[in-house]
Amino acid sequence: MSVDEFFERLKYRFDGYFHSEKKSVKYFARALAMTLFAALISTIAPTLPDDLSSSPSMLQPEATTSSTTTVPVTESATASDTPTAMASFTPEPAITRPAIASSTYQPLPESSDSATAEGQPWEIQPKYTLRIPASGAIDPRATTYFLPTVFVQAQDPEVEFTMACISSAGATVDLKSKGAADNAPEGDLLISGDQSGLLILSGATNKVVNALNASGGLLIRSTGGGLAGRSLTFRFVAMTGPNIKSEFCSQAQSGVITTIRALGLDLSTVKGGGKLK
Repeated sequence: MSVDEFFERLKYRFDGYFHSEKKSVKYFARALAMTLFAALISTIAPTLPDDLSSSPSMLQPEATTSSTTTVPVTESATASDTPTAMASFTPEPAITRPAIASSTYQPLPESSDSATAEGQPWEIQPKYTLRIPASGAIDPRATTYFLPTVFVQAQDPEVEFTMACISSAGATVDLKSKGAADNAPEGDLLISGDQSGLLILSGATNKVVNALNASGGLLIRSTGGGLAGRSLTFRFVAMTGPNIKSEFCSQAQSGVITTIRALGLDLSTVKGGGKLK
């Protein structure tokens, strides 16, 4: 008997039981069929989700984005799951370095330009208070004259340095040590043209004034003939520092002209008589 014939007979038998005229046989057959069907469902149903999930047709495609963001990943040291043997540490040999001697700081030498910075006239020249005689009377035959004490003071208290220019035509000006040229191109008080027709002093204002009044004051000496009728011109310039450049004399805003005049003496002058007791 073939397999098909076996299944046909089995089908015929089950169909006879399902439609039997005996209710007990019919109900028993149907209950048995329901039991077999329930057993089949309970066996197949649990495995159905796994089969569906693994089926290529049931897989849902992943959503893709138009742009991807690259996140930099920094390597970090992670602890190993399995312990490793610690390497033995060998200290490095000590390195002997020579001692470095600390050198004492030596300032760099200043250039000649910065070390000898020359003073300049103030852009706006202040006024000076001057007490210098406007005239002096001498014997018509005299060839020398001592100028009385002079007073010079800047009206602006900020003025620290002053340049004094004393000039004369036909006469020389002698400063401090009489008969010797006291020129000083360096130092706190600069002097140029001593015993000449143009004397220039530059330095702190008080030092300039003290030099003009030193050793009895300025000595005026004629270069020829009598001194009467000659004149002196005083000019004072406020400076930022000592400087004796003659071109700065023209920037003075304060000055005095002293005229040396002759006394009223001539050959007809008769001395008065006196009676001795």
